[in-house]
Order: sequence, then C-alpha cells, then structure tokens
Amino acid sequence: MTGKRILIVDDDSIIRKFISFALRTQGLEVITAQDGIEALEILAVRNVCLVITDLNMPRMDGFKLIRQIRNLAETSNLPVMMLTTEADEESRTLGFQAGATEYMIKPISRENLLAKVLPLIGMNGVPA
Repeated sequence: MTGKRILIVDDDSIIRKFISFALRTQGLEVITAQDGIEALEILAVRNVCLVITDLNMPRMDGFKLIRQIRNLAETSNLPVMMLTTEADEESRTLGFQAGATEYMIKPISRENLLAKVLPLIGMNGVPA
C-alpha cells in the first residue's frame, strides 16, 4: 500500500466500482460516497489525498461539494477532480470556478483516469 487514500463521490455504483478498481490496481486505498453530504461526513473524520466527484448527484451536487471543500481550512488545498457527463463549456467553467483542480468527461478509460489522477497525488509513475 502506498498510504494514499482517495475519496470517490458518485451516485452511480457502477462508476464508483470502476474507478475504485482502477485506483486499487495502483495500490491506492479508496473510500466511496454516494453524494456530497456523505462525502463531507467522511472528510470530517478521514484524511484523503484526492476527491473525485461527479457533478449531478442527489442531496448535494459536485459544485456545492467542491465549494464546501474549499471553504474548510483542513481541505481547502485538497485536489478535487470533477468527473462528469457534462461536457459543455459552461459546466466546465463553473467546475473550475467552484475550485476543481481537474475536470474530466465520462466515459473515461482506465488509462486516462490514471494519467490524470497519479500526478495529482504525487505518483508520476507509468500506470501498470
């Protein structure tokens, strides 16, 4: 284990499983949440080195989640990747304005996911 823990926030269990599997192949620890509220509850008690969040989720969407993360002193500098089906320029701009570090469009391949995630968490090796 690398000791690096990533939080995946998505209301789609298939997406959570896909991303979790891809990250675990790199020796990363993964925690999952179904929406922004659950994610904030996890962040209050667990340290992570990256949050990967969807945009469209019940209870709290990805924009609100990112703004909350940025407003908390403990997580204000935490890298946050938005991974969404929203490919329009307005959503992308709003994501970065909310504080996203990276903005990726679904569907995404394992290789492209790892190529974006690994540098964000300080693992620059070639994905296995």
